[in-house]
Amino acid sequence: MPQTLLFANVRAWVRRGLLAVAMLPVAMAAAQSIPYTPAGSANVAGTYTDLGAAGAAIATANTDDANSAAQDIGFTFTFNGTAFTQFVLNTNGFVRLGATAPSAVDLYLGEASNNVDPILSNNAADVNILAPFNFDLAAGTAAGGTEYRVATTGTQPNRVCTVQWKNVQDKAATAATQYASFSFQLKVYEGTNAIEFVYGPVVAGTGAAGPRFPVVGIKGSGLSDGQTVLAEKTQSGLPWSAATFRTGYYPIDATGTTILNTHNFRSNVPPDLGRTYRFVATPLALAVYTLGKAAGYTSPLAVQAGVVNYSNTTLTNLPVTLTVSGATTFTNTQTVASLAPGAAALVTFATYPITATSGTNTIAVAVPATTGTPALSQTITQTLSASDLSYLTADPTLGVGVNNAANSVLAVGYRINSAVLTTVTPTFVGAGAAGSTYQVVVYGATSTGQPGAALYTSPVRARPAATSPDAVAIPSIPVSGKFFVGVRTIGTDNIGLGYQDESPLLRPATFYLTLDGTAWTDISSLNSVSSRLAVDVTLGPGTPTATRAALGNGGLVAFPNPASRDFTLSLPAVAGARTAAVALFNSLGQRVQARTLDLAPAGTQARFDVSSLAPGLYVVRVQAGSQAASLSVTLQ
Repeated sequence: MPQTLLFANVRAWVRRGLLAVAMLPVAMAAAQSIPYTPAGSANVAGTYTDLGAAGAAIATANTDDANSAAQDIGFTFTFNGTAFTQFVLNTNGFVRLGATAPSAVDLYLGEASNNVDPILSNNAADVNILAPFNFDLAAGTAAGGTEYRVATTGTQPNRVCTVQWKNVQDKAATAATQYASFSFQLKVYEGTNAIEFVYGPVVAGTGAAGPRFPVVGIKGSGLSDGQTVLAEKTQSGLPWSAATFRTGYYPIDATGTTILNTHNFRSNVPPDLGRTYRFVATPLALAVYTLGKAAGYTSPLAVQAGVVNYSNTTLTNLPVTLTVSGATTFTNTQTVASLAPGAAALVTFATYPITATSGTNTIAVAVPATTGTPALSQTITQTLSASDLSYLTADPTLGVGVNNAANSVLAVGYRINSAVLTTVTPTFVGAGAAGSTYQVVVYGATSTGQPGAALYTSPVRARPAATSPDAVAIPSIPVSGKFFVGVRTIGTDNIGLGYQDESPLLRPATFYLTLDGTAWTDISSLNSVSSRLAVDVTLGPGTPTATRAALGNGGLVAFPNPASRDFTLSLPAVAGARTAAVALFNSLGQRVQARTLDLAPAGTQARFDVSSLAPGLYVVRVQAGSQAASLSVTLQ
């Protein structure tokens, strides 16, 4: 079966110094949020003006289920980080931006079928969707026939492209036709990249009154929060002026199939003429990247910011300022030399110390107003702790997992000074599948910053039955520099690991996924995925001397420790084992030495030459029969 990365809203379940500026990878920019939000959307009274003979009629194979050929917008319209000059119209009340058609002609929610709408669809062709009224539509009953038309009006740089569906009706199925004739328009605006849905005249159907369930809204590259803005009207009897806006998707039931509320409508509650849903794009967006909970083990701490240019103008010499207040006081400014339209930049500020073990820091990142872009700021509250680290700023209400991929792992990377790892706490969201189990895995990091060798794997654990954190004790594994903690799903079920959306784009090189335990993918490179994973850690000071119980009464001993040019490893006898596999790992999780030692009846000792290795914290791992142990060694 195919593997699918599944994201769900909890409602659907019951979901180093001074561094300068780096441009984010192209794949990362593609995963950013669309520059539209529920807060930036408006439901207002307006004016509906029929296009008449203006522009050009759009030909389709029929008026039931059909896609048009690519149509010209008449100017460049930027959406989801991409500049578009064309669109494809679907007769069922939506367009796909670009020259490529949607995946099917019959994309809509079916009352008595398994049809899927273009917002809910995870087909790669069903992206960059603008849907003023997506339903199973057919030709309306009004005189003059059904028509689809496009017209571009105005003068550069303030042109408007209007797409019109004229005299259509919702096709009768298990419910009667509610609007026997309905006309509506999509408008997109040059320069501002604003979007409007404008609703025109309605002739009520003659059958019993509703309700029916259309989809109304916009979609970038996927269903995650920040990639959609949908108009929602939970009751068909409410006026259209009562519609509100949401991101993500409409609530669905526990099976993931039954739509509980969309933009419900009925024959006796038409839109007032000119009712307009407006989606306004922000020309610039900011994301603050730091720890939601920090401790001295991360000191000095470097905050980063993601900056996205949604405007149509290249921004130059853009100052980005970090201000920290509260337990810590600090400020620093970095400059983005040039940021092209649709591009994203990663800004790394100078580091600041973490000395307090309680209290909070207020972390603010700000960009001043420029020609064409307003002033912008983002603020988060960072909690200070003696020992805990987390990326989340609040309890997660969303869950994520990999479907049909046993032993898949979702991993989170941290960077610290030397410490020992004592607890890993994943938080799960929603009800888990019956019998769902997982393991916590601790990884070093490769030279490229991805998860490396496994340093520890916990026993198999039962996933909590409901939304809950699950603290997993770790046997004082030494960690230093960058390391990862992961949640491995034992079965093929969706584990429902908690996460928060990170907008407008997910930070790179922090959250990773593997389907096979070997090949790792940076989640920030996945299209439309913005999951800040809820896997927290607790650290302790010092380094352990040995894990004695796992290898008999004698335990492991390394001397001298700290060592300089060499050290001697003393191993006890292990019942049933004649040999022991010994490996030495650096702080990145890379294996730097490996040997097989013969175990005498009374144990053995072996000298390890480390004169060629760099100073730092190393881990000796020993496997003898079914017994395993680890020991930290410091090289001077």
